[in-house]
Amino acid sequence: MTKTLKQKIVRSGSWVIVGHIFSQGMRLGGNLILTRLLAPEMFGVMAIVTIIMVGLVMFSDVGLLQNIVQSKRGEEPGYLNTAWTIQIIRGFLIFFIALAFSYGLYFLGQTGYLVGEDKVYGNVELPYLLAVMSITSAISGFNSIHILVLNRKLVMGKLVTIELLSQLVGLIFMLYWAWFHREIWALVYGNILSTFTKMLLSHCTNIGKKCRFCWDKLAVHEIFHFGKWIFLSSILGFLLNQGDRLLLGGLLSASDLGIYTVAFFLANALRDVITKLVSSVFFPVLSQVVREQPSQVQQTYYKVRAKIDIVSMFAAGFLFSSGSLIISVLYDQRYLDAGWMMEILSLSLVFVGFMLSDQLFLSYGKSKLLSILIVFQVISLYVFVPLMFILFGIEQAIWAIALIPVIRVIVSFIIMKKYYFLSIYREIMFTPLFGVGVLVGEQMPKLVILFK
Repeated sequence: MTKTLKQKIVRSGSWVIVGHIFSQGMRLGGNLILTRLLAPEMFGVMAIVTIIMVGLVMFSDVGLLQNIVQSKRGEEPGYLNTAWTIQIIRGFLIFFIALAFSYGLYFLGQTGYLVGEDKVYGNVELPYLLAVMSITSAISGFNSIHILVLNRKLVMGKLVTIELLSQLVGLIFMLYWAWFHREIWALVYGNILSTFTKMLLSHCTNIGKKCRFCWDKLAVHEIFHFGKWIFLSSILGFLLNQGDRLLLGGLLSASDLGIYTVAFFLANALRDVITKLVSSVFFPVLSQVVREQPSQVQQTYYKVRAKIDIVSMFAAGFLFSSGSLIISVLYDQRYLDAGWMMEILSLSLVFVGFMLSDQLFLSYGKSKLLSILIVFQVISLYVFVPLMFILFGIEQAIWAIALIPVIRVIVSFIIMKKYYFLSIYREIMFTPLFGVGVLVGEQMPKLVILFK
């Protein structure tokens, strides 16, 4: 890597890490307050609303970000304005489909096809919440396309600032509404305001020329040709990343799903930071190295991989042995079961570094390989989680959720060995740090007693 590229990585990575730490801090702080103002079942119902909206977004993903980062035309005005036009059309398409979904849920509820109100899908407010939440997709469609160009150029300061300010505005409103009304609509209205704020900031800040409607046929062809595998990967990614809550929503009560959602958030907070860093910084870096210095790809890949593994392996061990203590300190008695759930789910952090291969495949334009990886994991998730729940109960189902990535890692090794490069030693060299994390986590109760 050149000195300039290293400087870009450090600067951009610092922005992403600091920004995401602040973002997760706001989420945690807001979560701690909101869990005291709102009932657990409200978080369970809202989890399903969020999953449906995320699903519609991912089911219509043509990879605009990946296209702009990877394409040689990624900074041309005609290309960018065409991408913006596609983004707006997609936003309204999601909006109308979400409205149709909400009506479908209402109709099924009225005709008695859904389970009782104690289950999430049978909640009488769910269709109305989804209908109002659908507005966010139409609003976000108008986001300036230049916020994606910032990713390409590794200019993350403005992007992180926009994200944090919009999140802060939405959180403040959520807390205000929840404090005075103690109702689930606080979560919906806060999300809408946050989305609207981000859209305004993306146009008001000086990040690029004014967006205009455009339809460049060559750009459209390139976007959809590259994006067809991103589209498939996004669908599979949704089924994978949201599948646990999608499945558990039909198996657990709204209250139990709300408790699981708290455990999932805490167990995956660090993984979200790393994933954001990988997609926002390391993917553009790998893409640039592939384009300009292909002989340095393996060296760059394992340098990045080492940094990820050092953090994720230790954190996985630490949370695995201290999750129950963390929950007991942060939350009230209603959420204590989130402790053992968090400990099991934290094992997924072990596999975060192995997922860097996803970005390598995309950097080479081989989005098909990413789809193959995800297919294996999705099939495993939807077979083993319900099976474990039916045969053994919720605890074994959560073990299945945490360990499903093992299958993806095995398939990834096979693909890496066949098409690119693979060093087993460098892949597993930092796994002993998991044990170190466990030992440190086991000392936490002593520290809590000492400070008390």
